[in-house]
Amino acid sequence: MDQDEIVKRVRAEHPDAVVDIAGADCNFELHIVSEGFAGQGLLQRQKSVLALFKDELKSGALHALTIKAKTPQEKAAEAP
Repeated sequence: MDQDEIVKRVRAEHPDAVVDIAGADCNFELHIVSEGFAGQGLLQRQKSVLALFKDELKSGALHALTIKAKTPQEKAAEAP
């Protein structure tokens, strides 16, 4: 699975998402900022993103996916 496909799937679910991705082969780290995460807890956010890749995770085509999902307000609050 490549980075472009991962970003495409995330944006299909969260069209407003700003996605930063790092990694290669079958190990990736995603930083996603989307208003769609408002009102969701951390676990719910991660589960919703992981669900987009359940088949690839099950088959091993995608081995590891680290997810950091935030709302735009949470991201802005981190800025110095």
